[in-house]
Amino acid sequence: MKKKLLIEIIASLLVILFLYTGLNKLFEHTTFRYQLSISPWPLLASLSGIVSWALPIGEVLLAAMFLITAFRMTAFIASAILFATFLAYLGILLSSGTNLPCTCGGIISSMSWNAHVWFNTACLSLCIAGIFLVRNTYRILNQH
Repeated sequence: MKKKLLIEIIASLLVILFLYTGLNKLFEHTTFRYQLSISPWPLLASLSGIVSWALPIGEVLLAAMFLITAFRMTAFIASAILFATFLAYLGILLSSGTNLPCTCGGIISSMSWNAHVWFNTACLSLCIAGIFLVRNTYRILNQH
């Protein structure tokens, strides 16, 4: 029972995070697209029009997937991939030496780059924990 509660807490935190960041990016779409277009990574800059819609819509869809138990494992895996990608992008930003605005949206955009690395690492850790908890919890339930 404790594992199920922990899964619910982690999923709820990620729902809040993805809804907050996804909706913020959609409401501030013009700013978000501009920030992506000045990325030091040329591929992202050239795809800013597509990414500026796909990323926030994907975040909102991930939030919805966490609410449906049957999709929770997929949501944890997709979220882990997303946070790993965010961390790789942060590495690109930090190694570029360019002082760029954060594209996260809302309160999260006021974090330092160091805080972003720690925050994304914590979120990735939560996703990995969620994957193992879901896998182990439902495997045990299916054996009985």
